[in-house]
Amino acid sequence: MEENNCPICDGIGWVLKKEGVKKCVCRYKEITENIFQRMNIPRRYRDKELSNFEPDESAGHPFVLMRIEDYINSDRYTEGKGLFIVGPPGVGKTHLAVSILKEFFRRRGIVGLFYDTRTLLFRLKSSFDGSASAREILEEVVEAPILVLDDLGSERLSDWARDILHYIIINRYNDLKPMVITSNIELKSKKIDGDILENTLEERMGQAIASRLSEVCEVIPVKGKDRRGSGVTKKAKG
Repeated sequence: MEENNCPICDGIGWVLKKEGVKKCVCRYKEITENIFQRMNIPRRYRDKELSNFEPDESAGHPFVLMRIEDYINSDRYTEGKGLFIVGPPGVGKTHLAVSILKEFFRRRGIVGLFYDTRTLLFRLKSSFDGSASAREILEEVVEAPILVLDDLGSERLSDWARDILHYIIINRYNDLKPMVITSNIELKSKKIDGDILENTLEERMGQAIASRLSEVCEVIPVKGKDRRGSGVTKKAKG
């Protein structure tokens, strides 16, 4: 027996039960891993679920989870409606975004796509010479049935990067394709204690893009402590 063979089925993929021959659980795991790869979910986040997001009641997380569940269970995505999840680093925005992708697959059979914004721009820039690979990446991002853009606006954008993101967002907006966006900065300028908040996505990407996103995305603020710096391993809730 090979060392990496499944101990249940010895690598055959099938097991004999009283009710007959059944597919081994290892085959379902392979299917799941393949789906995660197709959705481009990073390995660090492949175990993240809505069920193991530990809500901080004092930070209003139960209400956040309720709004996310409401979105997943509705048909708003068919009209191009999405979510803009905003909050400081480490509060679980990526965890929530990945969980939304997984639930869309489980409940509706929709295979979405995840991209960290900086990784996407780097991949495009490194191959953007008219090559087929760059066009294929861009087409996949524009055409995905549901797209997660993680960490949008976390750094100042070059004119090239801004143009690429404009192209993606405007095409998805026009084609009624939903987006789930996470960001550390607010979508639009607003007054806080009499002062105007200027470090916003509107300031970095322009009013036209901010206006489109505010039209199609429900803004969900996520507050709380930095989970990455806590040093505590979270246990999954069933």
